Amino acid sequence: MKLNELEIYEDDFDLFVALDARDKIEFLFDAMQVGLEEATVKQVSKLADKYAPTNDDPAISVQKYQIGPYRLCVTQYPNMVQLNSNSLRAIRRFISKLWNDGIMLRRIETSKTEFDVYRFLRVYEIIGKGQPFCSN
Repeated sequence: MKLNELEIYEDDFDLFVALDARDKIEFLFDAMQVGLEEATVKQVSKLADKYAPTNDDPAISVQKYQIGPYRLCVTQYPNMVQLNSNSLRAIRRFISKLWNDGIMLRRIETSKTEFDVYRFLRVYEIIGKGQPFCSN
């Protein structure tokens, strides 16, 4: 390994200064073995994983469905489900599906905001989960 043959430019040096001692050694080794560009990409991705905030909040999930000509947006919180749709029928069908799967719900009266793009809003509190129900 010949370090005096390695050329590190200003942008790469700024990255090099930001690294820990162990990562600096790894950066120099990778730069000699696979090239400066690949070593830089590897270290930038490591820094991004380490310092970038993650927006993955497992407590909140948003899913959008297309049911025939209607659209349904389901936002699920730990103890609440919020349904936005341009069809009450789509909301009722989704709620009956949840009920038949054993999820017990209670409706919460809320008002739709002016920022909603859908026509109808229904919010339900999740009371509990049980065995699936049979409609027969």
